[in-house]
Amino acid sequence: MGTWQNIYRQGRQLNKYPYDAIVSLVMRLKRTKPNLSVLELGCGAGNNVVFMAEEGVDVAGIDISSAALSFAQARLTKLQLKADLVNGHFTQLPWQDNSFDLVIDRSALNCAPRPDILVALRESYRVLKPGGCIFSTMYADTHPAFITAKYQQDGFAREFLPNYFPDIDGLFFASKNDVSELFSKFVISQQSYDVSYDHNEQITSAQRTIFAHKPSAS
Repeated sequence: MGTWQNIYRQGRQLNKYPYDAIVSLVMRLKRTKPNLSVLELGCGAGNNVVFMAEEGVDVAGIDISSAALSFAQARLTKLQLKADLVNGHFTQLPWQDNSFDLVIDRSALNCAPRPDILVALRESYRVLKPGGCIFSTMYADTHPAFITAKYQQDGFAREFLPNYFPDIDGLFFASKNDVSELFSKFVISQQSYDVSYDHNEQITSAQRTIFAHKPSAS
């Protein structure tokens, strides 16, 4: 927790603009669900939350950093927008069952070890409405930061080389099997594996994107 609190207090990672994948997903879902309700896990400084509030989405966010949430709330207040922001951990979601149409995890869960991710996904399943969706992006186990890390255990890595995540205590890197196991309660409708290379054809980044839903009959 302290790492992210310090990062935000120092004015870093205060992203202003929403991620393009979130914009596309939310606008697509709004066509069939005009009263769309969304929860973002690890919402940070609120770049995605503010965008959704501007679009009339009933949006909530949870983050462990009070500094990040203060920045997000200031942006919302300045724009006269509302969102339900909670300072807490995504393993304990303070919302009722069947509350949201969509849960967003934009590389937040992979900041935790596997046991916490499993709990957070169970909580996400609980607060999703039947038929509701989860969108998640996680670093892949082929990421060079994971391969070269000094410490690895059950997909969680620490002590990265200086050119990878210098301020982060640790990250989870998911294999294809990890995705199947972690999202076993959901029905995975789409997943992708995206890799970036340098001019020598060496992998510089690797990510898995998962789109899944809670069965309607759940």
